[in-house]
Amino acid sequence: MSEFEKWFEDQDFYTNMRFIHGDKLFDKDGGVYRVLPVQMVYQGWSSQRQRSKGEFISITQEWHSKGWNARQGEIDDLRQQLNNMEQCYIGKKKQVEDALHILDELYRKGLFAKPKAVSEAIKVLRGEHE
Repeated sequence: MSEFEKWFEDQDFYTNMRFIHGDKLFDKDGGVYRVLPVQMVYQGWSSQRQRSKGEFISITQEWHSKGWNARQGEIDDLRQQLNNMEQCYIGKKKQVEDALHILDELYRKGLFAKPKAVSEAIKVLRGEHE
């Protein structure tokens, strides 16, 4: 059994491949595996083994960097959305405070005939209503 075949048997997909192709899984014809998926995996496996350790590390770091940069873009977008929502909240809170101040002033000046209406409006603006 070759080193590739030992590696192949350790992979998660080996059981399914073995079930489908049976004993013919590793049959070769002129140095080429007859089962196309096995031959394709073998070519990838052998080309990967030919790469130097430094090149492998470089490729791994590049993949990691690309994934990190993509996620960082998403994080930045979400951070911007959160900042926009916070600014909107601050603006709305200021509007409510201004409206409460105006109602207080109108109430103090006696411009409302029914004090209950003012107190109900204040409760609504503060979010205390039912």
